[in-house]
Amino acid sequence: MTLRTALMALTVLLFVAGMTVFGVRVLAIGRVLRRARPAVRTDRAGARLASLAGQVLLHRRLLRVPLSGVLHFLIFSGFVVLFIDIVETVGEVFVRGFSVGPVLAPLVDVWVLLVLTGIVLALYNRLVLRPARFEGSDERDAFLILGLIATIVVGIVVHDSFYPFVAHEVYHIPDPTARSHFLGWALAGLWRQLGWTGPAAASAGYVVGYLMDMGTVLAFLAYLPYSKHFHIFLAVPNVYLRNLGPRGTLVPVPPQDTMAVRRFEDFTWKDILDLYTCTECGRCQAVCPAHAAGQPLSPKMLILNLRDALNARLEAGATAEAPPLAGGVISRETLWSCTTCGACQEACPVFIEHVPKIAGLRAALLEDGEVEPGAQKVLVAWERQGNSFAQPARKRAQWVKELDFPVKDARKEPVDWLWFVGDFASYDPRVQQLTRLVARLLHAAGVDFGILYEGEVNAGNEALRLGEYGLFETLAQKNLKALEQAQFNRLFTTDPHSLNALRNEYRKLGFERPVLHYTELFVELLDQGRLHLDPLRVRATYHDPCYLGRWNRVFEAPRELIRRCGVELVEMPRHGAQSFCCGAGGGRIWMDESGVQDRPANQRIREALALPGVNHFVVACPKDVSMFSASVTALGVEDRLRVVDVAELLAAAAGLALMEEGSLALS
Repeated sequence: MTLRTALMALTVLLFVAGMTVFGVRVLAIGRVLRRARPAVRTDRAGARLASLAGQVLLHRRLLRVPLSGVLHFLIFSGFVVLFIDIVETVGEVFVRGFSVGPVLAPLVDVWVLLVLTGIVLALYNRLVLRPARFEGSDERDAFLILGLIATIVVGIVVHDSFYPFVAHEVYHIPDPTARSHFLGWALAGLWRQLGWTGPAAASAGYVVGYLMDMGTVLAFLAYLPYSKHFHIFLAVPNVYLRNLGPRGTLVPVPPQDTMAVRRFEDFTWKDILDLYTCTECGRCQAVCPAHAAGQPLSPKMLILNLRDALNARLEAGATAEAPPLAGGVISRETLWSCTTCGACQEACPVFIEHVPKIAGLRAALLEDGEVEPGAQKVLVAWERQGNSFAQPARKRAQWVKELDFPVKDARKEPVDWLWFVGDFASYDPRVQQLTRLVARLLHAAGVDFGILYEGEVNAGNEALRLGEYGLFETLAQKNLKALEQAQFNRLFTTDPHSLNALRNEYRKLGFERPVLHYTELFVELLDQGRLHLDPLRVRATYHDPCYLGRWNRVFEAPRELIRRCGVELVEMPRHGAQSFCCGAGGGRIWMDESGVQDRPANQRIREALALPGVNHFVVACPKDVSMFSASVTALGVEDRLRVVDVAELLAAAAGLALMEEGSLALS
C-alpha cells in the first residue's frame, strides 16, 4: 500500500468516525429543539446579517474586554484561515500535485503565528490574570481545547516542512509552494541538517504532521458537541437569531396555557440553542448584581447547569427520571435572587437570553407554591388592591390634594398628555414629593395633562418577571380598560418599570400607543421654550435605571436635562447600557435580604463616592429614589452625597422647588 493510499484510507476512516460521533450528539440535541416551544427568529434578514457582521466579524461585544477580545479574534480568525489548510492538506492526499498556490500558502503561515499568539495570551489570561468571571467554568476543557488548537497549528507547520521531501522522494512531483510556506520551509532546514530527508524519514514525519493537523481537526470535530466549544458552530447562528424585537419584552407572544418551564421542551428552541452556545466566558457573571451581592445566582452557572442537566438526560435516555428544573437543577434561592436587570444579556457576546429562562422557571415555582414570602405578599396585594402597597385604590391619587391647582381625570375630560403615575410615585411618601414636583413643572409649562385616578393599577411589569403571567394579564386588562375610557393624545410615565410594561408588554394585548418617559417629555418642553431654567452650577453623577436605559435605550434624555440645568455631569465608570442595577427589579425590592452580603445599591453609592467633587447622585426612577436613599443612610454618607431625581434638578433650576413644604431642593 502506498503512502497516498494509506493516508486516503485513514482520512476517510477518521472522517466517518468523527462525523458519526458528532452526528449522534447533534441529532439528539436536534430532537429536543424540535419538541421545544416555537419562537420567531428568522424575520428581518437584512438587520440580522448586519448584526452578524458587527458582532462576529468586528467582535463589538467581545472587544469590550480588550485582552479577551483580541485573543479571541486571533484564534477565531485562525479557524477561518484553517479552512485553507484543510483544503490543501486533504487535496495533497487525494489529488496528485494539488496546491493552493503561492498567495494563499503564506497566508496560512501568518495565521499560524497569530493563532499561537492568541493561545499564549489565553494562557496568560487564565494562568496569570485569572479573572474572577472564570470561576465555575470548566478550566480543564478550556486547556484541552487550547491544546488541541495548538496541536493543529503546529501540525500544519510540521507536515508542510516534510511535504517537499515527500513530494520529491516519494511522489516524484515538484512542490511549487514549498518556499511559500515560510514556517515549514524554515523547519525543513532543520530536517536537512538532521538528515531526515529520505523517503522513510520524510514519510514518517509527514504522517506525524498530518495526524497532528487533520487527525486533530477530526478529533476536535467529534469532541465539539460535548464541549463548551460547540459555540464554534453555534455562535454565528445564535447571533443571527438574536431577539430583534423590543428589548423589554419578556414573553414574545402570550403563552397558550402557562409560561412555566418544567421540562426542557417548555423552553423555546432558541432557549435550548442558548444552552449549547455558552462560551463559559463569565461576562454575564461579572456584571450580575445578585452575584456581586453574594447571592447564589450566577447567570453563567444557570446556563451551564441547565446544559449539563440536558446532556445528562440525553445520555440517560428520555425515560430516565430527572430532577425538576425549577427548585432542582436550579435552586429556588438562585431563581429568586435575580433582579431581571438584563446586564447579563447585555454583556453576553453570543446573545444568550437569561431573563426569560429565569422568569419561566419562577413561574413553575409559583405554580408549586414555592414563592419567596415577600414576593407572595406583593402578589396578593396586586391581586386584591391593584398596588404593591396594599392600599385602597381611592388613595392612589391623594397626592394631588396638596397641589394648588386641579389635576384632570382623563376618563372624564380630554387631555393632551395622560400621565401613568405608577405605584411608588402614587403611594410612597418620599416619592410623592417628586410626583408633585413633576405636576408643578407640567403646570408651569402650560401642559394640559391628567391621570387615571383609581382607574390605574400596577402596570404588571414585575408580576410578569415574577412568573405570574395570569396576574400580569389581569392588571394589564384593567389598565387597558381605563386607557380606553380616557381621552388623550400622548402618554407618559415617571416610572421606568411602568414604561417598559406599557411600551413593550402591552403590545401582546393590542396596545401600541407610543409611551414616553417624563425626561423625554421635558426635553420636548424645553425645546419648545415652555420652561426657563437658571443654571444650578453643581457637580453630579447620573445612574441609568435598568428599565429606562438598558431595556428601553433611553440614555440621552435624562442627561440632556441634567446638562440644561447647568449641572456638570460626571459619568459613573459603569453607565449607559453597562449601568449597575440598584437591586430593586424583578420583585427583589419586596424580598428578604438576609442572604445579601453587600447590597447592589450600596456598591453603586460607593462607586459614586469615588468620583472627585461629586456630591449629587441623580436618578430617574421612583424605585431608585427609595433604594439609593436607604443606602446613603445605611452607609452614613448623607453629608457627602445626596440622592436627587432629575425632576428635583428641573424644579430647582425653574425656581419651583421651594413651593413644596419640606422640599428636597438643592442647596
